Amino acid sequence: MKYIAGIFVAVLVSLVGASAAQALDITSVGNAFPDGPYEQAAGEVPNYVNPVDGNGPHNLIAEDDGPDGEPLFSSDFYVPTGSTSPIAGAQYLSPGTYHFVCTIHPGMESDLKVTGGTPVARPEIKLTIPSQKLKKVRKSGKLKVDVKGVHAATGVDLEVDKGTKAIGAASDLSVDTGKTLKLSIALTSAGKKAIKKGKKVTVSAQGSVPFGSPKSAKSTLR
Repeated sequence: MKYIAGIFVAVLVSLVGASAAQALDITSVGNAFPDGPYEQAAGEVPNYVNPVDGNGPHNLIAEDDGPDGEPLFSSDFYVPTGSTSPIAGAQYLSPGTYHFVCTIHPGMESDLKVTGGTPVARPEIKLTIPSQKLKKVRKSGKLKVDVKGVHAATGVDLEVDKGTKAIGAASDLSVDTGKTLKLSIALTSAGKKAIKKGKKVTVSAQGSVPFGSPKSAKSTLR
């Protein structure tokens, strides 16, 4: 199973903003979630609470993966006793029942039941490589890439490739709904070398979106 690092989760929760209400606290007792199944309305963000008298660190991780290949929702991976962690990703869940576990202690598991309400729109981007002259890209060492926020997204990572070779990247991008980031991606030394020859070069852009589907775009520069 893939895990989301604690710091990464904390950053992602900023996606929620004022659009998601605070929901229930899911509190463990020993190596159990004794009050499950736990119920919340769609669009809410619950907390995992490891009480002061807990018996050690725990976490709360969805059993199923989301469109980004990571767990559908997750607390920090390591939540010590006396600590609380928001369960990032729960705000995007549609009504239904979702199983979760503590990956530190096998057998420690329960369910999150999402009822009525409206989920927060799952992060989504659209990538475009705008028209640009190959000669200009070679001279500047930069490739233009547009990232549009179909739905607000934070923590977006972008990679530019020629075939299977990575030639440039940008990381930890944020874009609001309906807005477009117009980027000039600096090519690496190897990237500049990779596009140095030929009358045309085909490049692609790959974007990974926390809690959302990956996106791509392709263009042939002449």
